[in-house]
Amino acid sequence: MSVIEQPEYIRLRDDDGVYHCDWRLTLSNCPEEQVLRVMYIVEAIVSAVFVLLGMACMVGAFHVGIFEFGWLCIFSAITCYLFGIAHTLSNSSKVIYENWIRSPYVIDGAFFIVTGFPFISNNICAILGGIYIDQKKFELADTFTSALYHFWTFYTCFLGILLFYGGLRLIRLLRRHFINKPGVTNDDVKKFSLGVLKVKIIVVAASSCIVIFAVIAILYASYRYEITLYEPYNVAIGIVITFNAIIGTGFVLFAIILNPKVATLTGLVTSNSGGNDNTTDTSVLRGSRMSKWLSSKTGPSTIETSNTTVGAEPSLKSSTRLPPILDKKSIVDMERGMRATESSRHHHQQSIELVGQTQSCIEEERLQYNAMISSIRAPQRTVIPHNTE
Repeated sequence: MSVIEQPEYIRLRDDDGVYHCDWRLTLSNCPEEQVLRVMYIVEAIVSAVFVLLGMACMVGAFHVGIFEFGWLCIFSAITCYLFGIAHTLSNSSKVIYENWIRSPYVIDGAFFIVTGFPFISNNICAILGGIYIDQKKFELADTFTSALYHFWTFYTCFLGILLFYGGLRLIRLLRRHFINKPGVTNDDVKKFSLGVLKVKIIVVAASSCIVIFAVIAILYASYRYEITLYEPYNVAIGIVITFNAIIGTGFVLFAIILNPKVATLTGLVTSNSGGNDNTTDTSVLRGSRMSKWLSSKTGPSTIETSNTTVGAEPSLKSSTRLPPILDKKSIVDMERGMRATESSRHHHQQSIELVGQTQSCIEEERLQYNAMISSIRAPQRTVIPHNTE
C-alpha cells in the first residue's frame, strides 16, 4: 500500500490491515506500543537525573566542580593531540623522532604530568573552595579559588608553550626530511604544503585558546574581586571565556576537513594553474630543494642541453646558489631540463654499450667468414716425398 492510499499519516497500515506507529509522533494502538513506552520511560528517567544534577549545582562544591570538569576535558583533548603527534612520529620516522625526543620515557612522563596533575590539584581546590563557600568561610574559599586559577595559569601556559614549540619543531623536521628525499614530485610538494598548513592552523588555534584562558585565569587569580564588581569587565570576560573554546574548536574542525580544493578556493594554498607563487611555501620548498641538490654535487661535471653546454668546476660549488624564492615556471623548467639531460645521457651510454657489443659480434663473424673462405679458395697442397736412393 502506497503513502497516498494510507488512511492515516502518523500510523501506517500494512497489507494485513495492521497499523504501525511512527515512533516520533505516536505510540498508541500499534504492535510497537510496549517497546516504545519502555524506551520513552528510560529516556525520561535519564532526563530527570540530569535535571536533578542541574538543580544540585546550586550547591557551591558541586557547581564549581562541574564547571571545572568541562575545562579539564578540553585541556586533556589538546594534550592528547600534542602527544599523539609525538607517538605518531615514533612510529613513522625513527630518525625524526630521535632528533626531537630521543627517549619515549620523556614523552610518557610529560604526558602523565600534564594530563594527570590538573585533575588532581584543580579538582581538590575547586571542591574545597565550594565546601568553604557553603560553610560561609569566604576567606578560605577565596584562598582555594585563587590557588585554583594559579594552577590553571601554570598548566595552560606550560601546555601552550609546549604545543607551539612542538608544532614548529614538527614542521621544521618534516620540511628538512622532505627536502632531503630525492625524486619529490610537484604533487608531493602540494600534499606536504597542505599538511603543514593543517598543522599550523591546529597549533595556532589551540595555543591561542589556552593562552587566552591562561590570561583570564591569572587575572581572576589576582583581581577577581575588582573584576566582578566592574560590570563591563565582568561581562566581557564572561563572553570571552564562554566562546573561547567554541571558536578554537571551530578552527580545529576547519583544519581537519580542509582539502586541496577548499585550500585553493580560500587562497591558503596557491594553485599551479596561475598566479604568482613567489610567496608560497611551495616555491620556497622547491627553491631550497634545488639549491641543496646543486650544492651537493662534487667534482667537475657538465650539464648538457639541446642548445648549450655548461661546465661546473669544483671551485664553483660554494658559489652555486639559487635565490631563496624562485619563479615556479623556471623551477619546473629547470627540473625538466635536468631530468631530460640525465635521461638522454643514460640512453646515450646504453647506445654506446649496445653499439660496442654489436661491433664485437660483427668483427667475430667477419673473422670466422674470412677463415672459412680462405680454406675453400686455397689450393690443396700435395707433398711429394724425395727419393733418397
